[in-house]
Amino acid sequence: MADGTSGIDFLGQFYSQNHNRDELIEAMDGLLSQNGLNVTAIPFYAKLQPAEYFPSKHKSREILLVRKNNGCCLFDLNYSYKLNKEVQKATGRFYVYNHPEYPNIFVALTLEPSRFLQKALLPTLKQMYPMVLTTFIANKRLRKLLTTFRESQQFTELVVTQANHRFRIMPGKRQERTVPVVSWPGIELDAAFDWVLENNGWFNSVKFQARRHFRDYAEILFTRQGIVRTDHLLEVVFKSLVLPVCKTIYENIEIFGHRGRKEASDLSVRPLVIDFEVEQFGPPSENIHFIDAMKNFPASSVSVVHGNPYIQLSIIDYFDGSTFDIWVLNSNQVIIVPQLKGTVASIKRIINHIFDTFAEGRIRDLTEE
Repeated sequence: MADGTSGIDFLGQFYSQNHNRDELIEAMDGLLSQNGLNVTAIPFYAKLQPAEYFPSKHKSREILLVRKNNGCCLFDLNYSYKLNKEVQKATGRFYVYNHPEYPNIFVALTLEPSRFLQKALLPTLKQMYPMVLTTFIANKRLRKLLTTFRESQQFTELVVTQANHRFRIMPGKRQERTVPVVSWPGIELDAAFDWVLENNGWFNSVKFQARRHFRDYAEILFTRQGIVRTDHLLEVVFKSLVLPVCKTIYENIEIFGHRGRKEASDLSVRPLVIDFEVEQFGPPSENIHFIDAMKNFPASSVSVVHGNPYIQLSIIDYFDGSTFDIWVLNSNQVIIVPQLKGTVASIKRIINHIFDTFAEGRIRDLTEE
């Protein structure tokens, strides 16, 4: 990609350098002012080192390792896609940053345009499930991260310029459904989150201007999957948003791991609990709302063992054969009981589904006081 004025290929020069983990983020930050580039960061968990697992070939995508150097790998990703019914071929590059503290936690970083992200990189990571897992950020956590970012960097306001959110229509009723909405509110962060909460919704993504005394310093996108894109201030954004998401992924892997009964010498269960801040289950007749939400869990079999006065569901995850019992015994908790097999990927998928279709809460081990 060459600069239209100077003719200098800044991006090509950047890729030709042998970057390592210690200086990659700083080097990318210095490149952002050139030719209107953006950096997209995708934190994820992988069972294997990307240098071992990523080089691969699929029907429409091929990943090649270019080089690796001290906690940092550069990959080529060749891909094809349809445009006006014609097959187009393209290529792009991305780095994988090994987190220095958390094992098996990585960040994919790319300077390529959004087409590469949507047509190549994100579908590639999704295709690697369950070997590769991204995360989900609850709406409360999303707000806290952005508020901390604003205060720590002394921005006077974060102005939301575009938001992708979902609203619950007729919440708590049998006819409840969620509706996606894209808006351009142009309002400050707190007002945007208050408004979406009052309307029984949550954000899938928030794009905002980081502003200090009427001057915009960066345009940043932050998604529910922990994906971050920025056109300036990468070092600050990486430290304030990307690394905390990495920590969230690591903590989730730790709490979701080793839950299957086969992993215990005595085949004992290790249940998880979702604690809701407010009462979610009222009269037994309202249990049907939660049951209907769970029946829509993709790629699974959901059997209702009991529906009144308490809830007991039996779930089989068709992706990897994990099995669970789901219990609701009081008004503000859901208990998830992995059976013989209960993988991290499957537990994450179930919790994500509950958060998206029913309500968000705090995840903990059942044995915690």
